[in-house]
Amino acid sequence: MIKVLDEKLVNKIAAGEVIEKPLNVVKELVENSLDAGAQNIFVEINEDLIRVEDDGNGMSKEDLEKCVLRHATSKINDFEDLINVGSFGFRGEALSSIAAVSDLTIISKFKDSLEGNELRVEGGVLRNLRSLGCSKGTIIILKDLFFNTPVRKKFLDLRENERIVDFLERFVLLNSVRLKLKLNGKVVLDVNAENLKDRIAQVYGLEVVKHLEEINHEELGVKISGYVSNPSFVRSDRKMQSFFVNNRLVESDEIKKGLYDAYKSILFVNKHPFAVLNLEMSGVDVNVHPAKKIVNFSLPDIVYSSVFNAVRENFKEKNVEFEVKQEVFSQVFKKEKKVEFKERFQKDKQVEFVENKEEGFSKLPEMRILGVVNKTYFLAEVEDGLMVIDQHVVEERINYEKFMKEFMEKKVEVQELLSPELIEFSLSESLKVKQNLEKLKGFGFYLEEFGENNFRLRKVPLLFGIVKGEELLKEILVDFKENKKEEIITRMSCRSSIKAGDLMSVSEMYAKLKILDKCELPYTCPHGRPIMVKLSVDDLEKMFRRKGF
Repeated sequence: MIKVLDEKLVNKIAAGEVIEKPLNVVKELVENSLDAGAQNIFVEINEDLIRVEDDGNGMSKEDLEKCVLRHATSKINDFEDLINVGSFGFRGEALSSIAAVSDLTIISKFKDSLEGNELRVEGGVLRNLRSLGCSKGTIIILKDLFFNTPVRKKFLDLRENERIVDFLERFVLLNSVRLKLKLNGKVVLDVNAENLKDRIAQVYGLEVVKHLEEINHEELGVKISGYVSNPSFVRSDRKMQSFFVNNRLVESDEIKKGLYDAYKSILFVNKHPFAVLNLEMSGVDVNVHPAKKIVNFSLPDIVYSSVFNAVRENFKEKNVEFEVKQEVFSQVFKKEKKVEFKERFQKDKQVEFVENKEEGFSKLPEMRILGVVNKTYFLAEVEDGLMVIDQHVVEERINYEKFMKEFMEKKVEVQELLSPELIEFSLSESLKVKQNLEKLKGFGFYLEEFGENNFRLRKVPLLFGIVKGEELLKEILVDFKENKKEEIITRMSCRSSIKAGDLMSVSEMYAKLKILDKCELPYTCPHGRPIMVKLSVDDLEKMFRRKGF
């Protein structure tokens, strides 16, 4: 039999659409503070408490009573207002949804009132409403989130604080307020700079700012401003990308595609640029997602082309493309030692075979190396054809199995750096490092705190030779979870292996092949790519049309 659900249950269900996790609470509350005209916002988060305080316009007693009712809002009156909404909130769902699944206290004083008021709601039930003295603005204190929805509470994970920090770092970039975040008793974020560039420096560090290009572009009714990194500064994740539409933080495939297509041919595979972009425009529908993070554009193609042109034309004007290619390639293909062409081939005049003198089964065929192509691919003669060997992938497989063995046996060999490397992390990266200092030691990275968001790297895995610790550490932090050790070791092995364009002698390759022969999987790298590709005599004869197709 179909039944009409009671109002309390309806509110809990509705809350599930808007408030999925603590991050949603923080987002809704700080956006409400901005809508109230706040200049200062203070967020405090402890184990079972969220507190947001602002100096905005505050609420009268009448509005305070209404604010926890569903679809009660001061921001829109009719459909026309919804189409042209400029505020962050507008549906009147946030506070009612929060009140339905928590113990909520709101203290607020309207700017023209003589006194303030306090409202307490527990699980959607009004418990108290009283007058009291307080400063202009609003304080919201939330305890026991999801206390009456235990299944949802059970599935909250330990990374929730990290998500909140990540959101607030992005949120504060374009909103000219002072925002302070206190996490478990410690201030971890305090941003009060007046302009975007200085805010980026406060959030991500001065080193990032050195690599930024300013964007100011307007076409077809779309005005774009912000900063992107020149292609010499890239990351292994998208954490330093924030897209805004009319100052609202959003996710947009059109903006993202325009950005990446502008970097095409000057960005390495699986690398990501820094970007903070704000698009000012009309024709935007923000009422398409419960959390208001996805928007629809009436003319998505114009959004894409505007972003593409803004970034690409900036690079052309400053000759960034040519200069960066030189810089990036010189860094990535840096040689560990210089070996002259003459020296390399004189050493290898005596052609030899890979011999497996040790007793036991040999996984690889005997090979006679003929030469190297493009400082990347070795050509070797085998019994019935030709083998093409990728020098990078050979080393990657060897390093992976060696390091995995050391890691599993808890015997990772490390080397002490003669001069400890000082590394500056972003706030979210710093929190992750602090939480995982002991686990990082298990991978051979010995770090110690050295000021706010700075660490000294004292030891690195012996396997890596000259690979820079900062670069590698920031990459593996992307994958740093308990269940991702294979991905981390794969990334470490890749970064520590010889690159395309680095010189490797024939004798060195023979030595590598002997080690490879003893590996568990000598034909593929940890990513699954082939280490060597065989062209049989039969294949060659078909290519030269000695045989029929």
